[in-house]
Amino acid sequence: MYGPIPDLGGQPEKVEEYNFGEEENEWLLNNLVDTINARCDSLLDDGDYDFFDVQKCNQLLEVLEELPENFVPEEYSELIRVLREYCIKAISNHTGIAIEL
Repeated sequence: MYGPIPDLGGQPEKVEEYNFGEEENEWLLNNLVDTINARCDSLLDDGDYDFFDVQKCNQLLEVLEELPENFVPEEYSELIRVLREYCIKAISNHTGIAIEL
């Protein structure tokens, strides 16, 4: 089940994008995706896409904020920081985020 993607009316300045690499993708798949799927009722997997509405962004933000201190290796901290930032923006603006692995 994929969530609704809001129509931005052809306004690309309202879209922010963060492209992560294959190593980040693998780390997410091996370490975090199962937890995200369980808590957020999402269906992320390799090659999959899901839209996280405000409710799912709140749940994802909780997952990210509850990660143990040394859980995320330094080389993947930027990815987690950006996911947190995007969740906070989506919650604040009542929108959402799209995640594609």
